[in-house]
Amino acid sequence: MKNILEQLYDGEIFPAEQYSPKEREYRKIYREHYSHYEDFIVTLSRLEPPLDKRFIEIMDEQLDEIPYEFSGMFIDGFRLGAKIMVEVFRQS
Repeated sequence: MKNILEQLYDGEIFPAEQYSPKEREYRKIYREHYSHYEDFIVTLSRLEPPLDKRFIEIMDEQLDEIPYEFSGMFIDGFRLGAKIMVEVFRQS
């Protein structure tokens, strides 16, 4: 069996893509927000001129940035973990 670094290097582990919060509270909040999003799109579609498609385009642009944010958070977290391990092994 490959070690974790080999799996990461070989692309078998995708932390930014595989992570999804499992907490009930998160899922509840997510469903509520998504419901508000859908309701707002319906409201926008009823305007003259309809603005629902433009709103979806704007939201898609913002959502496209999320992987970069997750990537940065993962890298920062990994660096912090590595610094902790270096400190632990120095004190041994």
